[in-house]
Amino acid sequence: MEEEKKLYPFKFIPIDDVPQETVLLADLGYLDSLVREGWLAANSISEIMDMYMDRVVGEHAFAWYGRQFPVMAKVLDGSGRTPLMVCPDDETAAQRLDFLGKAKLWHVDSVEKGGRIFLGFKEDTSAEDFYYACRDNKVEDLLYSVEPKAGDSFFIYPGLVHAAGKGVKITEIAESSPLDFRLCTWGKDYGGDEFDAALSLEAAFDFIDYKQYKPGLHNHAHSHDGGISSHLTECEEFSVTKLKLTDAMHIYSSKLDCFLLYVCLEGEASLQVIFDQEIGPINYTVQAGECILVPAEVPDFFLVPVAKGTSLLEVNVEKRADADAYINPEIPGNPEDEEADDFDFEIDDEECDDPECDCHHHHHHHHIS
Repeated sequence: MEEEKKLYPFKFIPIDDVPQETVLLADLGYLDSLVREGWLAANSISEIMDMYMDRVVGEHAFAWYGRQFPVMAKVLDGSGRTPLMVCPDDETAAQRLDFLGKAKLWHVDSVEKGGRIFLGFKEDTSAEDFYYACRDNKVEDLLYSVEPKAGDSFFIYPGLVHAAGKGVKITEIAESSPLDFRLCTWGKDYGGDEFDAALSLEAAFDFIDYKQYKPGLHNHAHSHDGGISSHLTECEEFSVTKLKLTDAMHIYSSKLDCFLLYVCLEGEASLQVIFDQEIGPINYTVQAGECILVPAEVPDFFLVPVAKGTSLLEVNVEKRADADAYINPEIPGNPEDEEADDFDFEIDDEECDDPECDCHHHHHHHHIS
């Protein structure tokens, strides 16, 4: 009987079909990333998901998302202002268009002087005022804006209107969904192949959040210099951690039962995987502007900096509880579970040094001296 081939870290061919952005990884059917190297080279991520399913993403992610890879990654190059957009939540997207909704994380890679990001509204706004402001190209007067710094990150929840100004280069992590509803293009005409005409201002009216945007409440993470890792967001859709890779790290991914996606922001890193002790480690490099996907079945690997100042975004999907609390009585918030309302805990990464610990996977990042 032929031995089952082992999956390995995948690098993908970037897709530059849309002006101002480069897709690093997408599984959207009409837009599928192709594997660059190895025995699965030239296969798309959707084909790999069809063939290997939970071996790629892990059991809990596969149980929730099925054969679609859960997240996508792209880079917005900052060469021009993006349209003002909004994305629906999962329920709205599934009911209307049979897609996932779209939560996003925007990480600011670099910013030129005067570059801005627009998020939500300065004050509570009515749908009528917003409509006419978009139509008359005066919507900027209504929007909350911020001058970001390199290293800042912004969680863009479904319903939040958002745009990036010229000169702001962004790495975007999002749910696997094409549903960016175009609300205002600032007077610029786009070709028919750049946006779906169905994703229009009128179609988005009822799921836009017209309330005042409050940065502290909505998870605006500032850049900082301290620490090896910083958690940027952890929502049901995905979890993102920024790593400053100063030393080699041993990643025990088997503890997570999930894929790990690394997007390199700066520098260069090497992923070293040992499939056979006699052969030794095999190296897979990832440079700035690239991503690499470590399948869930890879139990552990070393993450090693190749260049000084290497930093990466580490992306995975945490295990999701059953959406219906009445079906699963152990879910916090179940009205029949009085103790669940007090369910809360925090873990201090700095205090946990047990390699067999079964808590959050960053406790299993061990530096190699």
